[in-house]
Amino acid sequence: MKHYFLMLAILILTIPIGTLSSDIIVEAIGMGEIVASSVYWGTNPSDPSTAQPGDVNVQLSIVLSNIGDDLARDVNATLFIGPPLSYTYYKDGKEYSATAISKMAGDMEARSSFTLTYTVDVDPLASEGIYRYDLMTSYRSARELQQVEKTMIIDVPIWRGDLRIQNVVTLPTKLYPANKQVEIKVQIVNSGQASAKDLQLKLELKEPFRPSSSDSDRHYVGSLPPGQISEAGFIVDVDDNAKFGKYTIVMAIINEDGLIPIDEVQIYLNEKVKFDIVSLTPTTMAAGDAGRVIRVELRNTGVVKAESVRVQLRVGNFFSGTLTDFLGTMLAGETKVAFFTMDVDSDTPEKEYNFDLRIDWTQEDNSLDDTLRLSLDVKPAEVSLTPIFFVVAIIAAVAYYFIRKRKSEKARP
Repeated sequence: MKHYFLMLAILILTIPIGTLSSDIIVEAIGMGEIVASSVYWGTNPSDPSTAQPGDVNVQLSIVLSNIGDDLARDVNATLFIGPPLSYTYYKDGKEYSATAISKMAGDMEARSSFTLTYTVDVDPLASEGIYRYDLMTSYRSARELQQVEKTMIIDVPIWRGDLRIQNVVTLPTKLYPANKQVEIKVQIVNSGQASAKDLQLKLELKEPFRPSSSDSDRHYVGSLPPGQISEAGFIVDVDDNAKFGKYTIVMAIINEDGLIPIDEVQIYLNEKVKFDIVSLTPTTMAAGDAGRVIRVELRNTGVVKAESVRVQLRVGNFFSGTLTDFLGTMLAGETKVAFFTMDVDSDTPEKEYNFDLRIDWTQEDNSLDDTLRLSLDVKPAEVSLTPIFFVVAIIAAVAYYFIRKRKSEKARP
């Protein structure tokens, strides 16, 4: 110890008087030195999160490290913030904002660290980039011989999630007008530098597409970290009268401000065979008819052929019979006739009846169907005259018999 003070005295004596200062003395006897060694979003340094425009109450962590060789006492750090970050707090039920936020780290041993956490909001209109803010630290060091204040610049990153459609698959693969319960699977990738949080997607469907059920045009993803891929599924119907060709459907993010379009889904509708009823024979039937042959003439008015064509007449109560016919292959523009045999109940009320004519066929290895409408009039059962004539004849014969008998009796003497 004597040698230490002797060397210190010699050092002081050898320094010119004009240059002697407390800084040099502190340097000689050691001091603490506080620096911001790390800045990250969240509270887990091994798995930091990201902040993006619109985030509220996000945690900004700043790690203070004492890289000196002495104790730093009463360490205080004040963060000066500005746009796009903001800090709000409540006092007596009122909201206040501040541009300077102070946090205490207390005493910090040499080579130790302390993490400060600031809770801030990010402006929804913030641009992506690195924002720089001042961090002022104050503490006492060198065995409380000196008060130290220093200001550092910290870098705070603000990034957005950047969602893009990577692939689109539909089930079935080929889509046609009148398809129902079509599943559209969309693979999305976050190619941005921030996580997409609380992510909910929506297909902005327009004619000829519509949701198959309530909210089947929406999909909740949740959080999608940078570089990650997720699959969103939607269920839609296609209108019966849709035209073939390519359609573009906008996919958007649902948030508090409405819908934010992010990309487009391309859907192609293939041309579907179209059938028309050329003629129907007969158009009128009577209650009680049995074995009546119904003749339906069909034409393929499309430009592609239909294979394995089956026609089924769907009827309700009061009707029965052989109601299915097979027409085989029908080329574009070709006409064929389907025959059905129908029985009509004798109690069938008199009126016009509408029936569904369902047509099933195969088109390019895809099973398709369509339904047309036809109508038949049912009249009252016709009254047969034969029994009436028979009864009249019997009555006439009996009457004639009695008249002849009476005349013969009068003619006798």
